[in-house]
Amino acid sequence: MVRYRDGRHAVKLDVVGSQVADKLRALSYVGARATPEEFGPRLLAEAARRGALAIVGWEGPGQSLALLRPVIVLGDGTPWIGNLAAEHVGERVEIIDVYHASEHVWAIAHTLFGEGTVLAARWAHFATVALAEAGAADLLALLDVTKAPTPAATTVLQRQRQYVRTHAARMAYPTFRAQGLPLGAGAVESADLHLVQLRLKRPGARWSDAGGTGVLAVRCRLFSSRPLAAKNTDENWLHPRGSRVQAGAITVLPSASISTKARTRCRVW
Repeated sequence: MVRYRDGRHAVKLDVVGSQVADKLRALSYVGARATPEEFGPRLLAEAARRGALAIVGWEGPGQSLALLRPVIVLGDGTPWIGNLAAEHVGERVEIIDVYHASEHVWAIAHTLFGEGTVLAARWAHFATVALAEAGAADLLALLDVTKAPTPAATTVLQRQRQYVRTHAARMAYPTFRAQGLPLGAGAVESADLHLVQLRLKRPGARWSDAGGTGVLAVRCRLFSSRPLAAKNTDENWLHPRGSRVQAGAITVLPSASISTKARTRCRVW
């Protein structure tokens, strides 16, 4: 949360770039103090600029319906992230950030065995390995046979079990890993720190709406690698996410010019 004159407000951050040989290149940033509805057009504009709305085919009567590049959306399961993706992109695969998923596992372990205990650490390690290596199915099987020690713990266990069940398809980590998809949101987490927090969260800082918006826009532009014309890169990324600085997902897309390194489909995180 960033401190403004009228109180603390969330800032959303979007990181867009290219993936070449499993490395992020030419990152660009979009940030704003905005609601999901207000942030959506900004996200769409940057995604479109980087090729997310490129037409890859046609279907329907008389080939009248355009098909957009498929994308992969990587986020923490917050509804507005999926809603934006559903509204602005076509075919997509959604992935829950594996580190965020592990936070839910640790929350269960602390509820069952106590925070900071050896048993909690052992259970969490076993469960996170099961999740990473086998996906949500093994974790759900473990949760189904786990008994909570107290009524309060039962409530937490039920809530976390429902979270995993709701996002099970987004936690198919072995499949995603085999496809070469990144599972973590480190790019936007680091941008949260060096682009937003180091400037907007200085001691004593209180921003006007116009001032905060202007500084954030300038910093996003200065930190961005935005060529005047689109370059032929293997894949493009769109990546919002965060906690203190709210953001959404990360979108990965192959370039219009497919080289020998390029994959044949598109990704959004």
